[in-house]
Amino acid sequence: MSLLTRRALAGHLVAVTLTAAAAPPAGASACDRATLTLSDAAALAVTAQPLITGLDAQRQAAQASAVAAAQLPDPQLGFGIVDLPIDTNEAYSLTRDSDTQIELSVMQEFPRAEKRRLRGEQLTQEAARLSAEQHLARRSIRLDVTLAWLDVWRFEQELSLVRTLQTEAESQLQAAEIALRTGTTTQAAFLRARQQVNRLEDAAREADQRIEQARSGLSRWIGEAALQPICTDLPPRQDVPPLAQVVTAVADHPQLAGAAAQIAAAEAGSGLARANFSPDWRVAVGYGHRPAFSEMVMLQVGIDLPVFTRNRQDQALTAALAQQQAAEFARQDVLRRLLSQARHSHHDHERLLERLQLYQTRLLPDADAQIQAAQRGWRAGRDGFRDLLDARSAALELRLSALALQHELARSEAQLRYLGAFDAPAGPAEHAHE
Repeated sequence: MSLLTRRALAGHLVAVTLTAAAAPPAGASACDRATLTLSDAAALAVTAQPLITGLDAQRQAAQASAVAAAQLPDPQLGFGIVDLPIDTNEAYSLTRDSDTQIELSVMQEFPRAEKRRLRGEQLTQEAARLSAEQHLARRSIRLDVTLAWLDVWRFEQELSLVRTLQTEAESQLQAAEIALRTGTTTQAAFLRARQQVNRLEDAAREADQRIEQARSGLSRWIGEAALQPICTDLPPRQDVPPLAQVVTAVADHPQLAGAAAQIAAAEAGSGLARANFSPDWRVAVGYGHRPAFSEMVMLQVGIDLPVFTRNRQDQALTAALAQQQAAEFARQDVLRRLLSQARHSHHDHERLLERLQLYQTRLLPDADAQIQAAQRGWRAGRDGFRDLLDARSAALELRLSALALQHELARSEAQLRYLGAFDAPAGPAEHAHE
């Protein structure tokens, strides 16, 4: 190959490389209305979501049950025949025996007001737990849909990058083929260039496969909307608050609110178990009709006798106190886990940001400079074609690594958002659950 031909081919490769390098990075282009943004996906996921709607129905049921549980039980109506003879000549007669009467009675039980209040309190706290679980479901769904959207974004960006590099590799293959015909390169170099084209084709197909898998995961939350083209823009990156602020925000997490409601319900259960040592009352009023004799009335007062408490009330109290302890330990475990996640995500975010900045400021520019140096050397006849292929392969790996870092950084930010790191501090009477 003549030096002039070599320079022309190398100039074409330089133009392709500079075009790829000048392309806007992921997240730099504006998205039109036809694309699915991350915020659109999150909004769709929590709209008409069956899981959230079902939890809201359970919460309403618990609230209604709490009102009912705090009321007096319904009165009981009794009706019957009392002291009816069944032998002698008075058998089955309502008029021959003076004790026989047709009786109508009403009985009302009067559980202690404290017991009724505690039963209602248990269900009120169950409603509070379900409310917290509903808020937690919203957060969890937003996190899941965010991670699914980011997977689609990553693989589509990867496919775009591979397609661009395929164009470069095919130009390299053409140059290698010409060089092979003119005897200025080896068969091995030509096969290496062709192998690079084939590997990039496989990488493109793999990215296509992963895109389909990621869209299937996204459809779990937003249905057919997952098939829309997604926005190439990542949301603007937010400054992560200091770790101390993130740890403080964890205290308002809805999972902790649900655990606190379980503790309150267990405390009400313990109070109810103690209240069961005190007896309840009942009153019955009756009217007895005797067809052949004078009418009768009846008044009865009943009271529970909790005198054998060893195997009933004592055991119920022991069980209630154990449940209260279990609820408190469960909350401590949830708090530890959330704090661990907060520290881990905050640390990851800082390190990922540092690494991405290293790629953007040093590694990627150096890789581009290495490609251009290899192209200049090949054009001048100083370096071999293999050096240029090696430089391009190294640049591809670096760009894919940088894309993976962008993806991981966005995932860590989503995890911090799930933990409430970006929420405004809650006031004394409110908590930011969403």
